[in-house]
Amino acid sequence: MSGVAYTEQITTRTVAGRMLGLLIPGALLVWLAATVVLVALPELKVALGHAGTPGTATVVSCDALGHGRFDCRASFEFDDRFSGPIVVGTVPDVEVGEVFPAALTPAGDRVLPTGARGVWRQALVLGALPLGVAVIALLTVVVKRSRK
Repeated sequence: MSGVAYTEQITTRTVAGRMLGLLIPGALLVWLAATVVLVALPELKVALGHAGTPGTATVVSCDALGHGRFDCRASFEFDDRFSGPIVVGTVPDVEVGEVFPAALTPAGDRVLPTGARGVWRQALVLGALPLGVAVIALLTVVVKRSRK
């Protein structure tokens, strides 16, 4: 092909392929963002004190589940002192005997740290969103370049 410029013949199939190549990563980005926000927002509201019942948690047990995972339970004492303490699940990054300010979730199934500790924990979860976006964008570029 000396002296002849290469031109790509644009067909409906080419346009549809390019649109699909952008649609799938775009849908993944929307799904990722929605998932992270929907998971993190309720716990962030509890950490900020906008939801849940305030009190103090004392970790009473942490059972190893394997692979570095733990199932921890805490005795939760309500701030109002009219209710007796209850034992519920808590976050896995605590140690037995640890005492921290917490809030019982609106569902009443576990306690979450409040204040700076709870906010930082949720900020890290929300911080995963840009990282996920970057990974999806990188994979999109790699796949597109491998098709050339």
